[in-house]
Amino acid sequence: MTGAAARGDRALAELPSGTVTFLFTDIEGSTRLWEEHPEAMRDALARHDELVREAIEGAGGHVVKTTGDGCMAAFSTADAGVSAAIAAQRALENATWGEAGRLRVRMGLHTGVASLRDGDYFGSSLNRAARLMGVAHGGQVVCSQATTDLARDVLAEGVGFVDLGEHRLRDLSRAERVFQVNATGLGSEFAALTSIDAFPGNLPLQMSSFIGREREIERTVEALGDARVVTLTGVGGVGKTRLALQIAAEVLPRFREGAWLVELAPVRDPDDVVGAFAAVFGLTARAGQSLEETLAEFLLTKQLLLVVDNCEHVLDAVADLVEELTVTCPRVVVLATSREGLALDGERIFAVPALAAPETGADLGAVGASDAVQLFVERACAADADFVLDAANAAAVGQVCRRLDGVPLAIELAAARVTSMSPAELASALDHRFDLLAGGRRRAVKRQQTLRATIDWSYDLLDESQQRLVARLAVFAGGCTREAAEVVCAGGPIEPRAVLGLLTDLVARSVVVAERGGIETRYRLLETIREYGEERLAEHDEIDPLRDRHAGYFTDFALRCGDGLWGPEQIAWGDRMNADGENILAAFAHAVDTDDLDLAVRLLEATSLIPIQTGYVLTLPVEPVLAVPGVEQHPGYPVVLMAAAFAADRRGEATRAREHGDAALDAERASTGSHPYAVDLEALRSSLAGFIAMSMGAWDESAAAFLEAADRNRRAQNLASAGQSLCSAASALCYGGRFAAAVPVATEGLALARAGGSPPWINVGLVALAQALSATEPERARVLLAEAVHQDRNYDSYSESTQMTVTAAMLEDWSLTAELAARSIPLLHWMSHRPYLHGILTVSARALAGTDPEAAATIQGGAHMLLKTAAPTMVVGEQPAAPAPGARASGSGVFVETRRETTRLLTETLGDDRLRALRDQGAAMDTDAAVAYTLARLDAFLANATA
Repeated sequence: MTGAAARGDRALAELPSGTVTFLFTDIEGSTRLWEEHPEAMRDALARHDELVREAIEGAGGHVVKTTGDGCMAAFSTADAGVSAAIAAQRALENATWGEAGRLRVRMGLHTGVASLRDGDYFGSSLNRAARLMGVAHGGQVVCSQATTDLARDVLAEGVGFVDLGEHRLRDLSRAERVFQVNATGLGSEFAALTSIDAFPGNLPLQMSSFIGREREIERTVEALGDARVVTLTGVGGVGKTRLALQIAAEVLPRFREGAWLVELAPVRDPDDVVGAFAAVFGLTARAGQSLEETLAEFLLTKQLLLVVDNCEHVLDAVADLVEELTVTCPRVVVLATSREGLALDGERIFAVPALAAPETGADLGAVGASDAVQLFVERACAADADFVLDAANAAAVGQVCRRLDGVPLAIELAAARVTSMSPAELASALDHRFDLLAGGRRRAVKRQQTLRATIDWSYDLLDESQQRLVARLAVFAGGCTREAAEVVCAGGPIEPRAVLGLLTDLVARSVVVAERGGIETRYRLLETIREYGEERLAEHDEIDPLRDRHAGYFTDFALRCGDGLWGPEQIAWGDRMNADGENILAAFAHAVDTDDLDLAVRLLEATSLIPIQTGYVLTLPVEPVLAVPGVEQHPGYPVVLMAAAFAADRRGEATRAREHGDAALDAERASTGSHPYAVDLEALRSSLAGFIAMSMGAWDESAAAFLEAADRNRRAQNLASAGQSLCSAASALCYGGRFAAAVPVATEGLALARAGGSPPWINVGLVALAQALSATEPERARVLLAEAVHQDRNYDSYSESTQMTVTAAMLEDWSLTAELAARSIPLLHWMSHRPYLHGILTVSARALAGTDPEAAATIQGGAHMLLKTAAPTMVVGEQPAAPAPGARASGSGVFVETRRETTRLLTETLGDDRLRALRDQGAAMDTDAAVAYTLARLDAFLANATA
């Protein structure tokens, strides 16, 4: 670590927390200076940064980050912040600046509570300090009332505060009493603060602070500099109005005559739109003029911003008027909010997204830093002053925000319930969200008093076909493609050829979300709208027919994917299957609920008998199918039993896996006719036996079973399956120390894989051959493994990531082992594959032993915990066969040897007592904690390795 990096780490560790004083600075007129003196400004800015940093650090403060041509600093006391600002202004005043001239810097200070995470602060206190700085002038230092009260009595003699009165800052919330710092060497006479009160307009006071949306504000502010009409679109309740008002406050200094809000929600008749605009300015029609002509004449010379809110229900009338005003009034700019754009030439449209919610399992810091949670917490505190986000309720608050899709209105309505419900109770009650969130904000407009009313407003603006499609789209889980929508949703008032046009209309109206990041565009309803759509679907008595159609489509789709997973486009088909995993699960659940064994068996055939899938493996619960009445008489019963066998194998239940596999063959032999399913149960049973034996460390038995499966697949011309079986056999031979025997088997497996062209199968062959050559040709093995690693970056497979990790350990490449383990562990954890997870934690401990011995010892304890809790007959590497004469330990044997070597290294480094204590700490963890800890230490190791 460099000296600068070490100092940076120490500075982050020392950042104040709790109640903090923030200082924001900015160079006045910097844009003009950069344009006029670009070379001189580089030197001047460097000098500025040096002087300001010296003043801040000299007062005991910390520069947290730079912000444009200024900085943000934090202080543990208010007087330290004020002292730093004074010192910085004096240094700037006395410096020599050259061609660029003296840099005039404005500064603002505010003291309040803020959250600290990963070296950065979050909370409204930061926004307050930034807003204060924004209303000041170059050379001026201004403070909030909170900072002034704390600093007034402890500052040096000669420092004073001048009360500048109350001002509305650009966050539009309560007025702030602002004070100017006066001290020797600082200017004392400045123009009036550039607060909202300094400009004409009618922007309304907001009773709560504005949270998040930095990116949206930045993009829209920039667009308003280029376009005359900018429209914010989005679903009801997503916060378009609040965002538009905040943007208006941000750009207010650009407009001599200020910013004016035109609220159209109360307008019902399109003919009244002009009157709503005119009423804002108190205009009535002049003699001989229409009201529209009078309005245009009044605005002709004005330089102002019109914020036109809620246009969707009178869209055509608004578009006509805005087009006329922008043509006749050259300095009028329009910022509109609507469910869809105005469709005007030159209009810029920005879709307002929901607020970001924390991921499942995020820690307290990550939960508290998300915009959605910050909104929940602020509104909850407004309802209950004693509410605190803490470790006990953070997960529930995060869940509430996720389930409400990050929609601000829904979050605010939920947060108001904390007076009567805990966050955990709120999360549970969201299954009935329209009842839960039926309370209102009495001062809100009627359509925003409840969640249902907000969605009713959007739904009522749609025509019959659009409404029916919204209802039918509710049958999909996790969205759908255009093809799926056309097959499942067509009928009645919706023609198949009209579905795409209707989807396009609904996206434009912000009712449907279009996600364009994958292979195909996916169309999705927010969860709240999906629940609303289900209610409408019930009103049309279409729930059962739509679910039947949905299940039939996704059964056919899963079978197509299953076929594709054996060919050269395996990755693409795997991506398609994973993208619609929730729909396949929903189809399977419907098949089981309705005792539709034909569909259930087809889905198991398509998803549960594939040896390798890309991404997180889609697993269907087989046990419910075994409980369906009549399953034993169904032709697909052998397939169900084999799927149950592979499911038991993945869970590490060897005895049950073997029993189900044998029963599948018995059921097939007892059947009176051939089953209509494209599966070779004999070959699958051999592969299953190979996997079971491999998990138990019975390497010869495993290799023999896989070779038998390969032979059966060759005879049936299933060459892809034959290649996969050969590669698995080669790995088993390597694990048993029989490297020479493994080489020709792996070579043939790789050749078959290359002939088939499927990247994952090729990857299986590369890894198998690398393992086989690791003992005798390690350099060639490294080349093969490198090719596999490079190829594997295009997809995730728990089995291949694990095999590559083992191979890297066999080659004693601990950096690569750590990198691959960090990819393998989450996949194994997702699959609950505890035996292999134990092995990968074991090699992870060895990878860290040299640089992070305490972490390595703790991870050893976690691995031992997994060993104790795994099924007793399914412990990888605990019963290794004796290596062949002259062969070194390998494969699962490498886990045993690696654990011994790691223990030897850690004993030398830590001593027996410390090693034992750390192992005990790791062994006390549960699986989730052990996985999280290991991944964190691997990430740190890899970050240091690349620094």
